[in-house]
Amino acid sequence: MRQGSLPVLFALCLLAPALQAQEPDSQPAPEPEVAPPQDAVTHEASAQLIQLREENQRLKALLQQQQANAAAPLLNDQQQWFAVGGGVGVLGFLFGVLATRGRRRRQWLN
Repeated sequence: MRQGSLPVLFALCLLAPALQAQEPDSQPAPEPEVAPPQDAVTHEASAQLIQLREENQRLKALLQQQQANAAAPLLNDQQQWFAVGGGVGVLGFLFGVLATRGRRRRQWLN
């Protein structure tokens, strides 16, 4: 590391928190006055919003209940692949032993 880069690095470490972006202070916008025909539309939209929120809460509760009732799998994906790989290795070993077993007897007979 160069001699001059250490002080620059130290200065950047000290200034880093001050350089982070900050959100501007936002003031709530004044509510526009709603004309009488739009008032009915706004009331319908708010009623629909309340209905959707209630349905969302009901579905979240149902999901939590279903997840609590679901049995945990015996093995996760990584463990399943490990078990399959081990099984393939054992079968390969057994087939290799069985395949070379007959050849050894023939070699002893000769």
